Amino acid sequence: MRTPTRTEARRTLVEVLPGAVPGAPVRVRTRDGLLAARTVARAAARAEVALVATGAVLLGGDHVTVQVRVADGCALTLTDVGGTVAYDGEGVPCRWDVEVHLGAGARLDWEGLPFVVSTGADVTRSTDAVLGAGARLRLRETVVLGRGGERGGRVVLRSCVRDDEGPLLVEEVVAAGDRPVPGVLGGTRVVDTVTDLCGTGDDDPVGGIDADAGTAAGGPGADGAVTLRLERGGTLTRWLGPAAHLSPLHRSHPVPARDVPEPPVPPVARLEHV
Repeated sequence: MRTPTRTEARRTLVEVLPGAVPGAPVRVRTRDGLLAARTVARAAARAEVALVATGAVLLGGDHVTVQVRVADGCALTLTDVGGTVAYDGEGVPCRWDVEVHLGAGARLDWEGLPFVVSTGADVTRSTDAVLGAGARLRLRETVVLGRGGERGGRVVLRSCVRDDEGPLLVEEVVAAGDRPVPGVLGGTRVVDTVTDLCGTGDDDPVGGIDADAGTAAGGPGADGAVTLRLERGGTLTRWLGPAAHLSPLHRSHPVPARDVPEPPVPPVARLEHV
């Protein structure tokens, strides 16, 4: 059997399925790529899985793909064992793609550790998610331009989240540490984002929030974070700053632990922002 090269997409799979019999722990299927998936805990409707790099990631030419599937009514908490560093690829770009499919009433909580884009790196990082009726996605992504003493490389951040009714969130952010753009990051190095979105149920109205709240942005709070309330419900909260450890999002917008009761599902929403 031919061994795949690092320049080929090597898919990591995490799939959560209902237990074999009622009341039994959920079943977890995994497949390792450039990231390895290890089951940490299982319960009747919920699992926790840790992701860990199998080697130096990301190098020039690497293509990491993480595919997450959560069946109807199941929940998954993903944790990162270590942060990720995109190294100088000497002109060769790399990719990090996440594909998520949540069934009806499913839930995914993923609080990623910092993703560092070193000087000389050229990274495209994308998240593509499909949410079933009543499914909920809570995702934290922290991107840092450069290691200590560096200005950082180039990164393209793309997000596309949709449900049966259409897009919930479509966004693209392009930044380069050595060429800061006014109105994007300016002189800051860290983009910390918490996304909280839900899929529309069959009986849920489209735009099921107050008209005055749609696509509104609360100004920066005392901690400097800004929350966008999206057109079809849900929120995107973002903080820009000089260092990841200064971000307030882990305090004000924590991803709940697996033993915390599920909060009420909010109305669904839509944002198209480039």
